[in-house]
Amino acid sequence: MCPDVRRSTCTVCGGSDLAPFLRIEAYPVFQGCVAFEAGSRERAPMSWAECGACGSAQITTLPALDRIYQAGHATGLGSAWARHHAAFADFLCTEASGPIVDVGGGSGTLAAAYRKASGNAAWTILEPNALRAPCLPADVTVVDGFLDGDILARINASTVVMCHMLDHVVDLRASLAVMDATLPPDGRICIAWPELENWTARGLAGALNFEHGIYLTVPWLRSLFAEFGWHLAAQRRWAENDTRFLAFTRGAPVMLDTPRSQGARAVLRFFEILRQQADRLRATLADHDGEAFLMPASIYAQALLALGAPESRFTALLDNSSAKQASRLYGTDLRVLAPAAALPEARNPLVVLNGGSHTAEITTGLRTIRPDVRIIAVGEPDNVKVAALSPADDFAHSIGA
Repeated sequence: MCPDVRRSTCTVCGGSDLAPFLRIEAYPVFQGCVAFEAGSRERAPMSWAECGACGSAQITTLPALDRIYQAGHATGLGSAWARHHAAFADFLCTEASGPIVDVGGGSGTLAAAYRKASGNAAWTILEPNALRAPCLPADVTVVDGFLDGDILARINASTVVMCHMLDHVVDLRASLAVMDATLPPDGRICIAWPELENWTARGLAGALNFEHGIYLTVPWLRSLFAEFGWHLAAQRRWAENDTRFLAFTRGAPVMLDTPRSQGARAVLRFFEILRQQADRLRATLADHDGEAFLMPASIYAQALLALGAPESRFTALLDNSSAKQASRLYGTDLRVLAPAAALPEARNPLVVLNGGSHTAEITTGLRTIRPDVRIIAVGEPDNVKVAALSPADDFAHSIGA
């Protein structure tokens, strides 16, 4: 087993002044569904610190990567992801150059979208434990592994593509150094980047967790790239899920004058939103006379349960992915059922839906199965204010750790 990863310097600016501000005693390590029984190490403490220099926030100790990424789980299903990938694929057809390596390409849904958009460059997916989509084009190569200089050199691509992946890397500075050393002089780096400023403000559960252990704003992302000599050549905003499509090309290293981030405040507000959502669900579920389900079976369910939603009140989890059905959501005791199997016979069913940008389409599907189903959509947050930074132990206690 790999060791835990400990950060002693800022992964964004390299500063050594990391000030702890939040500790959550038990958070799910792996975001997927599994076929084995629950174990004692499925949750781990999550400790956040803010950089005194740039203000970015990061988890200071990560569980071993072979625990966080023990299997594939990102299926990329749904029309919202299909629209996103189609738009990013169109961006790549214009901005990518030469052979492409899709780091963290998962099941291959982006590769399929690129081919559908008439993209014809050689495409290699670099992904540990990839779940291959049925629609994966035959001419797409899949390589098992993480972002690594030797692997990138063997693949010999000219463009690195990262679709909602760069926010997963443990060491941003080391990863940029690897790409800088490996890509050719005319190389490109094209990323789809979640605007964490907006994701955290909206309380989207996928924003921060053990996979996304860095709070980094778009200005500081550009500053980081510029420091390594990579400059923004093109960008497009995908407003539907607050994502930036960014293309970088080589230039002279530059230190940009970027205002200090407010990472601690943003992270504290984010977890307070989740705690408040969990509290409201607890009260609602206590008044409901009937079966209750939580959907989908992902970090969007795990986060609510970790922050206080009553797991014992749910009959099961619901998810449209056949890869998850009949399994157990890691870090919980809840099994996953297909909505079409669970809802028709359920007594007065209530579904708690934390679907983010997928909420509308999932709601339509659920009402097609069971028109009288009651759906509680975990939506936009109330006006949550963090007046002051709470001491780590006090805040951990306040969320029931």
